[in-house]
Amino acid sequence: MGLTTCPKCGETISEKATVCPRCNSTVKRKKKKHKGVIISIIVFALIVVSALGIGILQKAKELKYYSNMETVCFTMIDGAAKAENAGNLIKSVWYNAIFEERNSETDKYTMKNGKFVDDFNDALSELFADENFSNSISEIVTNQSDVANLMKQLKEPPKKYEEAYSVLKVYYDNYLKMTKIVINPTGSLNTFSEDFNTYDNNTVDSYEKMKLYLD
Repeated sequence: MGLTTCPKCGETISEKATVCPRCNSTVKRKKKKHKGVIISIIVFALIVVSALGIGILQKAKELKYYSNMETVCFTMIDGAAKAENAGNLIKSVWYNAIFEERNSETDKYTMKNGKFVDDFNDALSELFADENFSNSISEIVTNQSDVANLMKQLKEPPKKYEEAYSVLKVYYDNYLKMTKIVINPTGSLNTFSEDFNTYDNNTVDSYEKMKLYLD
């Protein structure tokens, strides 16, 4: 049992006593100080809460990044598919205009008044002036814009997705080459066809590689 002294008369008494047996004065019991312990508990709790908060924010950031990455992958392959259809029609019109071959799909571009046009550029001009084809090209341009906006949001990947982002950049580069050549075809029929086929294959290959990073 601990001892203390009466603050009034100085008598040695039990620290649990409430009345001094000598002078009958009331003795106030000292409260134990737990301030240091309480502060330590509070500090520890704050550290835990902070760590949990950081973890939650990091997880949310990763989920958002993955969602955008998944969206841009599918948006690019959709645009590439549109570009593939448009590019194949460009090749057909170009080829049939030069070699004067009939085709129900290309005749309206390659022929005029029952005769083949004198210049393949005239056939391509007719193709790009066609409302349906023009709408297809516009969709590809819009797709490019959508993809560009998504790619801007993916420029700083979480560590978890750094490798995936490297693969995504190659995919994006191939996608851009493919869509650009269709929107603005240049060169000869041979160079256009070779480049278009290369970009088409590379885009598909890149998409297949990106699928490894998608659930």
